[in-house]
Amino acid sequence: MKDFFLNRQLERIEREANDDFRMILSFGAHCYPTKELHQLLRQLEQKMEKLSYYRRILFLTGGTTTLWIALNFLFQAFDFKAGIYLTLSLAPVSIIAFAVGTILVNRRYKSVKQAHQIERIIVEEIDRRRKDASIF
Repeated sequence: MKDFFLNRQLERIEREANDDFRMILSFGAHCYPTKELHQLLRQLEQKMEKLSYYRRILFLTGGTTTLWIALNFLFQAFDFKAGIYLTLSLAPVSIIAFAVGTILVNRRYKSVKQAHQIERIIVEEIDRRRKDASIF
């Protein structure tokens, strides 16, 4: 059991150490070669696009709650029992899906939430290197 907790901690540390964006936030971009900084900028842009896409889907999922409630009122007006029960059960499902999805997306893209700061650090480092190279 003791080894289980130790291995879990080591895996967490290794996972965090492999996240280049967290490393840049912590230590700066001066440790990375220029080519890798350009690749990291492209990766950051792709991850930002994915995060935006997932947030849009989550917004639509959460927004369907109002649709289920509106349909519930409509089914109640027509006294359609199956529709009432269906929409009453789908409203909490969409709320739970929104909450769980938000937690998972925020956990997976934790470092991308500070994308503007990471991008600024990388761009400043690339500009600094460009200026240093122009001196020679």
